[in-house]
Amino acid sequence: MSFVPARDGRKNRSAANRAPAVPDRIEDLHGSSLGFLEVPHHMACGHASRRRYDLDDPVQLRHAYEQVLCEAAGCGEVEDLINPEMLRRVWRDLHLPSRVREAWETRHPTLRRTVNRTTPGTRTTGSGRGPATTGFARRGRVRVLKAGVRIEAGRAGT
Repeated sequence: MSFVPARDGRKNRSAANRAPAVPDRIEDLHGSSLGFLEVPHHMACGHASRRRYDLDDPVQLRHAYEQVLCEAAGCGEVEDLINPEMLRRVWRDLHLPSRVREAWETRHPTLRRTVNRTTPGTRTTGSGRGPATTGFARRGRVRVLKAGVRIEAGRAGT
């Protein structure tokens, strides 16, 4: 796919084509942790109400941070919009492209996600394949016979 040259002859510098904006220090971030966050128009097109996020709502907070981290044109925007404590709190829950996550975790190793989030002594799933999660769990198949007796897959019926 060809690029669309800008009027001055430069290549299109969309967020998908440029390196993520990652400040040198997390302590340089000074965004608000209270109230509302309104992202610039180039990060989210549309009416101002579509660009305004309530930081008290965890879903809106994560969505706003995902947009800022993926779409910011420079480190100054990231520093103005992101709060360091809030970023550390929601980092594991953010759905980021791998190149953005790797850039941030390379520059700031304290954000790096652990492979196994469980602590010693936690229970595992019955299959022994991994840690038990609080989210969706895959259930075994259940067969219902005509008599109304349920038989779980892999177990003998009684």
